[in-house]
Amino acid sequence: MGRPKELTEEEKAELLAAGYRPVEVWAPDLSDPAIHALAEAEAKRIAAADDEEDVMEWIEAVQRDMWEGEDQV
Repeated sequence: MGRPKELTEEEKAELLAAGYRPVEVWAPDLSDPAIHALAEAEAKRIAAADDEEDVMEWIEAVQRDMWEGEDQV
């Protein structure tokens, strides 16, 4: 995939004048076996947490607290 083409100074100025700003985004490299293993382990922990009844009870209680009184705003 490689790096995107670099913008000229004129292109950068046009984008800035139009209200855009530069942003750099970093994403995990899933072709790296260590990162892939980490993501897989995290996914397994998330799936296991879904099976724990007390976790779901806690989430539901927090949701009730968050939305309680919303219609009174």
